[in-house]
Parts: sequence; C-alpha cells; structure tokens
Amino acid sequence: MFMNRLSIKGGYGEHGRSCFLLPLNPLCAPQNGSLPVQHLKGAPQAQEERYYMLDCGIMDTDPDPYPQVDPDLLARTEYLFLSHCHKDHSGAFEEFVRRGFRGWLVTTQPTLDFSGIQWEKTIILENPKGDGTDEKHLDGGLSFSYGMTGHCAGSVWFHFHDPFGSVLYTGDYQRDALAYRTDPIEGRTADLAIMDCAHVKEMGDADSLRGKMTRTVGRWVKDGRKVLMPLPKYGRGLEVICMLRKSLPHARIAADRNMINLILKTLAYPQWLKPEALREIQAFLEEKPEQRLGSGSYHILLLGDTHLENPESRPLACGLSDQGAAVLLTGRVKKGCLTERLLAEGKAVTMAYPHHQSRGDFLKMAGQNDFRIMLPFHNPEKEIFWGRPESQLK
Repeated sequence: MFMNRLSIKGGYGEHGRSCFLLPLNPLCAPQNGSLPVQHLKGAPQAQEERYYMLDCGIMDTDPDPYPQVDPDLLARTEYLFLSHCHKDHSGAFEEFVRRGFRGWLVTTQPTLDFSGIQWEKTIILENPKGDGTDEKHLDGGLSFSYGMTGHCAGSVWFHFHDPFGSVLYTGDYQRDALAYRTDPIEGRTADLAIMDCAHVKEMGDADSLRGKMTRTVGRWVKDGRKVLMPLPKYGRGLEVICMLRKSLPHARIAADRNMINLILKTLAYPQWLKPEALREIQAFLEEKPEQRLGSGSYHILLLGDTHLENPESRPLACGLSDQGAAVLLTGRVKKGCLTERLLAEGKAVTMAYPHHQSRGDFLKMAGQNDFRIMLPFHNPEKEIFWGRPESQLK
C-alpha cells in the first residue's frame, strides 16, 4: 500500500510543522558534484535507502517547534522540496542542516529570498509556465511537474513520479486567490495526494469566506470603530488589501512601515501576481498608507506582525484596543503573545481568511482529479480517504 511508504513528520493533525518523507529507490547518486537535473541511466544503485522530503516547517506556537526527524534519515535525504517561504513549511531548514541534512534543496527564487535560506546545493526552479506540464527529471528516477498555488510569491505545488508511483503535494493552495496567480490542479492522477485543508470546518468557497470578513469589518467601520489587522509576512497582506479595496472602497486603509516593506519585496516578483492585483497594490501604495497611520486618518490599519511581537506594534495595538478598536486575527494565535491576551480579554476576534483550502475546496479538488488516497493536512483532524471522500464523510 502506498501509505506504508509515507513517513509523516509534521503537518498532519496540526496546523503547521509540515514535513513529509518518502523513500527514493533505486537511487542514482549525483556524479562528481554535478547538478542532478537528469536521471542517469545505468548509474550504480545506492546500498542504503534514500529519501526525498516535502517541506520542513516549524510550529512556532509549540515549545518544541521542529519535526522529529532522526539525523540518520536526514543524512539519507537526497532532495528537500520547499513549497514556499512561510516558517510552518521552511523554518526547520537550518536545524535540519545542523542535524545532518546534506542533500539538494529544490525550490523557487522568491522562497529562497523570503526565507533567508542560503544553501550551496540548491536547484532553483524556473517560474511555472502556467499549465503545470513543465516536467523536471532528477537522479534516482524521480521526476516532477509543478505550478503556482495562489498562496504567496514563489509558492508551488508538486506532482511527483518516483519508482513506486505518483504523489501530488498541494503545499498551501487557494485556486480563487485575489492577488496571486494559481495554476489549477485538475485532471491529474496520483496514488497519493497530500492536500491542503486548513479550513476543515468551513464548507464555503473563498468568496463566501471573504464575504463574511468584509461584512464584519464593514459593520465595525460603520459603527465608527477602527479595525486593526495583524498580518503575516509575504502573502495574506496583499490578499487582504485587494479584498478590502474591492468590497469596502470608501474605507481608508493605513499600513505600518513593516507591512509596506513586505509589500515592496513581493512586488519585486510581479510575475507571481495577477495583473489586476498588481495595479490595485500599486494604487494603494500611491495613497501613502503609512502617512495615514501617522495622522490617524484611517478606518483600517494593517500591521506586518502576525503575533504582535514587535516592540513598535505592541503599544500601538494596546492603545487602539483600549480606545475601542476591533482587532481581527486571521491566523493561528501564539501562546504568550499579545494576540492571545487580546483574544482572552474579548478585544480581538478570529476569522478564517481563505488563504488555504476549505473543506468544500478540498472536496471540489478531489472531484476534479483521480486520487487513489487523499491525506488532508494543515488542520487538527486526522483523516484519510480512499477514493471519493464525500461518501466517507458523515
């Protein structure tokens, strides 16, 4: 059974720490340090089992944040594929190197830049062509195609073919993103699909979830309350700007310097953005949102600090919340941080932004492809489906 080969090191039954390990045999080791981009027929097989890994994230809300991967397995991991830059998918890289990883890193240029990872043995993927048909071949009989996921600049899904079968890994995926381009995953066949299902309790699609959020924010603004939205690095911020400008065009939006800098770094990779979103973000910057923060002439404030950990963010957030501002959290709440305290005091609320797939999105993807086994990840549940999942759900 294909599941017998998958070693889950994180991300299944939890929202973060994504890390999946699969065996790679027979292995054709890279020759003379050359870049392993072509399977070498007739090369000698390795004497021990080798592996390829899908992501190496951390759970930054956990005192022990790293995936539990033995040094022996890391030393025998030939390829590590990073789907994107966020810490819950890439944050364990330096720790894995310290423990013995010496293989090849496979990822995109934005992911390298945004994560800060520097590794000599790196295969940098070209920007996806848009149809997911650009197949790459690596030593060891491993080939794969890939495409954009709509999650952030540089984020990709992978469809692997190894000597044992095929695996599809969505990474963090949202087909109907507002800001980022997505190459749809449809019409594909895989023995195993590891699929984003972060919003496991939600059946609605992206538009319905965004509608809930903008209606809530709109009520607060109408009532005269300021709205504070702490947001993570590289991704959701641009999505939220596009959403607010589209649905609440008369609301004045401010942003701190950290958020502005994150936006500018993303704009260095315009090919990952939808053209209409690129124009919207540029128009937003032309309105000088940081000046609105200084003058206080805004309805909604975006902070580039998801847990409100920065010294400049904490007093600002406390002051605004004490004055009656609504604090809207769109991600996980980290223990011991100001966001946790504000939530406990009733000064903050949490809402799901569709930067991942909902349960409804997951079921739709299952129906658009031919996946033998489906493993939903990025949520607290532990589920596995054989065939059509809708017939197995209560």
